[in-house]
Amino acid sequence: MNVRLFLFLTLSFFASLAYAQPRDTLTTEQLLQRRGTAYSALIRPSRYLALDVNHALGGFHRYRFFEGDEIHFKAGGKKYREQLYDVTDSTFTVLMANEVMNRDEPVTFRFTDIQRFYLHRRIPFVTAAGSLFPIAGGVYLIADIVNQQGFYANTLPVVGTLLGSGILFHLISNPRVKLNKNHRLKVLRTY
Repeated sequence: MNVRLFLFLTLSFFASLAYAQPRDTLTTEQLLQRRGTAYSALIRPSRYLALDVNHALGGFHRYRFFEGDEIHFKAGGKKYREQLYDVTDSTFTVLMANEVMNRDEPVTFRFTDIQRFYLHRRIPFVTAAGSLFPIAGGVYLIADIVNQQGFYANTLPVVGTLLGSGILFHLISNPRVKLNKNHRLKVLRTY
């Protein structure tokens, strides 16, 4: 029994040595770039777009958008979901696809032209429930109709609760911020 345990431990030790191959170490800049746009902005001083939101219930919160981040906003009655290309003192530039020329072209927007900002937050369980609860409500309604060969009114409260809570969770995860005196766009710098 002890010989088997010793043999198992010896083999597992040598197996772990086989996988511990030396690798090239990454520089600090490479590690920060690998983490994402917010971390790569720490490499060199740059400007970024800040959306300051002052909710009545939630209080103040600042959302930061760095070059390379995808932003979703409404300007001039049209919705845009594009990658942030550049930020200046009073404008920001996004890259938009030009299908005629078959390339991306920069389009600049002034802060005064922006009407709404659409945020996409990942809240554990709430974001998932925002899409799963309405589906569960529909499946529950269909299953009830199929199983009982008819429609009964006692299933409506359950289905309505699932649909209503799914819509509420979706709105919490994906708020639409209308720019006004409480919700402003600013340009800040990293140092």
